[in-house]
Amino acid sequence: MPFLYTVLFIASVFFYILYEHPFSFYLFAFFLVIPFVMLTMTICTAKKIKVGFLQRQSSASRTAKLPIKLKVRNDSMLPCPNLLIEINYTNKIDGKKNVVKINTPVYPHETQILTLSVSGIHCGTVDFNIKRCRISDMLKLFTMKVRSKATEFADKCCTITILPDYIPLENEIANYADMGLESDEYSKTQKGDDPSEIFDIRDYVEGDKLNRIHWKLSAKQDKTMVKDYSLPIANSIVLMIDLSKTDNKTDELAVFDSVVEAAASVSRYLLENDVPHRAVFYDAERQRSIEQNINDEESHSIMVGMLLQAKLYETKDAVLTDYIGTTESMKCGHIIYISTGYSPNATELMSDADLAYKYTYLLMTDNSNTQTAFYDEFAELIPVYPGQLEGSIRELCL
Repeated sequence: MPFLYTVLFIASVFFYILYEHPFSFYLFAFFLVIPFVMLTMTICTAKKIKVGFLQRQSSASRTAKLPIKLKVRNDSMLPCPNLLIEINYTNKIDGKKNVVKINTPVYPHETQILTLSVSGIHCGTVDFNIKRCRISDMLKLFTMKVRSKATEFADKCCTITILPDYIPLENEIANYADMGLESDEYSKTQKGDDPSEIFDIRDYVEGDKLNRIHWKLSAKQDKTMVKDYSLPIANSIVLMIDLSKTDNKTDELAVFDSVVEAAASVSRYLLENDVPHRAVFYDAERQRSIEQNINDEESHSIMVGMLLQAKLYETKDAVLTDYIGTTESMKCGHIIYISTGYSPNATELMSDADLAYKYTYLLMTDNSNTQTAFYDEFAELIPVYPGQLEGSIRELCL
C-alpha cells in the first residue's frame, strides 16, 4: 500500500504540473493531505486500544487444543484498520522462545474476543506474554505502538499447564508388607495384624481369636465384640525421576514427555490400587532433591504440577546423588528409576547405599536404539520408547 500511494502521489504531481485545471489541484491536494489525516487518526486510535488475556491460568491435556482468549477493545470513535499483536510463549522445560503474530481490524467502540487454538504438543508449563501491540492506518503509511498503560484493564501474561496423558496400566503389584519396612501409616481399607492400631470393632463370628475380644465393650453392649487390627503400610515404592538432558540427537521435549507420562501413569495406577508411594526428583533451581509422599489425589496432583514446573539440567544422576547424600530415608521395597539416559553407575550407587530390596531402571530412549541390548547386573532394565509407553512398560512388575 505505501508503494501504491507513492506512485499515485507522483502521478498527481505530474498531473497538476501538466494540466492547468482546478481538478488537478484538488487531486494533488487530496493526496498531499492523506498522510497527515492518517497520522492523526493513528495517534488518536493508539491511545484508545486495550489488549489483554482473559484468563491468567489454565490447563489442558497434551493432545487437546486449548483456546487462549484475548480481549481487544477500541474505545475510540475511529476504526483501527490493522492491529498487530505479537505474543511470546516459552516452555519452561527448555526455555526456548517462540513468537505468534495476530493481525485483526477493530471497529470503533467495539470489544472483540480473539480465540487462539493452541496445541500443547509437549508437557510442561508454557508462559504467554504480549510482547507488543502496534496499529497502522488503512494504507499502512504509519505504524504506532500501543502504550502499555492502555492495557491496564487486562493481564499481559498467561500461563498454560500442559498435563500428561495417562496410560492405562494393568501391571502386577508386588506385596512388600512382609519385608519389615517401617511405617507410621495404616491402611484405611484393609485390616492387618498390628495390635498397636485398631482398624475396626465388630460383632464376634465363629473362628475369631479369643485374644481379640474387646472385653470392656462386650460387657457394655451385652454381646461379644472383637477388635480388628490395622495393616501398616509403608511407602514401599519410590519413583525416582531423573530429568537430566539427553544428547543432541534426540528430541529432549519428547523424551521429557515420556518421563512425565510414565511417572504420572505409574503413580496414578498405584494410587488406584491403594498403594502409597513416594516420588523423588531434582529441582535444578533450588539445587536439591524434592520428595513427595503420594497417598491421595491431591498429593498426586501436587507431584505432577511440580514436575511440570521443573527444568532439564546437565548433571547426570543428580537426583540420585543428592538423595543419597542429603536424605535419611527408610529402606523401601522397590525403587523405579525413571531416566532420560542410561548411567552404568546409577543402580550401583543405589545398591551400595542399600536403598531398596528391588531396583528397576525405566530408560527413556528413541526408536533408533531399538536393536540395542540393554543389561544391568543390579537392576531390571526396561527401555521405554516415546509414543509406545503402554507397550514398553507392560512387563513392569511394581
